Amino acid sequence: MSAEDVRVAIDKISVDIERRKEVLRTLEAKKILLHRQLNAFLDPVARMPLEISSEIFIQCLPPFPEPGSSHIPMLFLNVCKAWTEIALSTPALWSAIHVQFPRPKGFGNALENWFQRARSRPLSISFRGDFDDDVATAVRQRAMQLENLDIYDADDRSGIVDLLGGLGPGSFPLLKTLTIGASEINKDGDDVCFDPESILDIFLLAPVLVECTLDSLICHSPSLYDRIAREQLVLPSLRRLRFGRSLKDIYTHDGILRYLTLPSLRTLFLSMKISSDDLISFLKRSSPPLRHLVISEAGVSNFLQLDPYLRLLPTVTHFELCGPSGLVQELFAALVESPSSLLPHLQSLRIILSDWETPQSLWEVLHRALSVRRTHLTHFTMEALQGPNSELRAVFRQLVAEGMDLSIGNDFYSYVP
Repeated sequence: MSAEDVRVAIDKISVDIERRKEVLRTLEAKKILLHRQLNAFLDPVARMPLEISSEIFIQCLPPFPEPGSSHIPMLFLNVCKAWTEIALSTPALWSAIHVQFPRPKGFGNALENWFQRARSRPLSISFRGDFDDDVATAVRQRAMQLENLDIYDADDRSGIVDLLGGLGPGSFPLLKTLTIGASEINKDGDDVCFDPESILDIFLLAPVLVECTLDSLICHSPSLYDRIAREQLVLPSLRRLRFGRSLKDIYTHDGILRYLTLPSLRTLFLSMKISSDDLISFLKRSSPPLRHLVISEAGVSNFLQLDPYLRLLPTVTHFELCGPSGLVQELFAALVESPSSLLPHLQSLRIILSDWETPQSLWEVLHRALSVRRTHLTHFTMEALQGPNSELRAVFRQLVAEGMDLSIGNDFYSYVP
């Protein structure tokens, strides 16, 4: 046998091998299909009414499902034909999505397919990272359906601006909760900057907004607020407003309160440097029925700033404050001296001391405050590195024995109870 004959024989064997591989691939495909048909016969879910099987699928969902074949609900599409039909017949499975960017190019089309499966149901969207124009377009096209929008962008607000581009007032008629934030740093190592007017425009887009969080954002310059020629913006539906801490101690976004009137506000988180005059003006203008107030140390520098606006909030029942011992001691003294005019309905108080050392005089004033306020004040928590002396600890433990929910300590040690 010559060399050429050997080559011909090898080629024939190779062709035969490929033919047999193709037969094997065909058999494997038929086997998979038969397994799916068998699953359809044996699967109890497939034999249930659609209302029941759909509810079972919905109960398997996380709050914000992620795209991908290994995540629910996409995973349901890979089990059998019956499960695929159930999943595609259940719009509630596709009404929420969480996406971590970056994503491959063309992901906007996949996102639109996801939204189409939700049909006309209200949508909840959570994005992290920098998204492109295709994604922004897909979201804008579903603006009328958006109910919850949670976006953390890391690229100097470009993603947010692209998302809002071309939208007019009332473009989000169903939007109830909105979170706009920044990643810890952007690609240049800086905080994410927002034009204050863009933030105000967001409120114009959502007339029934109930809850809003602006987290880790700064504005380019406080003076930009003064250049905005607009009337006061009244948001009658907003009940919860949270300002997250800016990553840098400059140019925070607190000035936006100058342009807001929130007559229904019940929860307010202030985690920023804020002008006392602006806050007092905001509270007088809004007269909100506030119940829950949280102030971080970044929001106050002394009690002369804190006292005036606390007196404008007689409806507050839960108050949290992070600050130095001097500020906290002044607060306790005021609670003793003005039980009827300073937070008269206070039920829960949480204090976080920012000092390393705590003077014993603070604990003595705290005891008087708890004794005076014990009729309404039933829950008290204090985080402190140093605790009271043994005599005062015994006094506080007696309050616990008498029914007060009281704790004093830190992550490493509990002084009371």
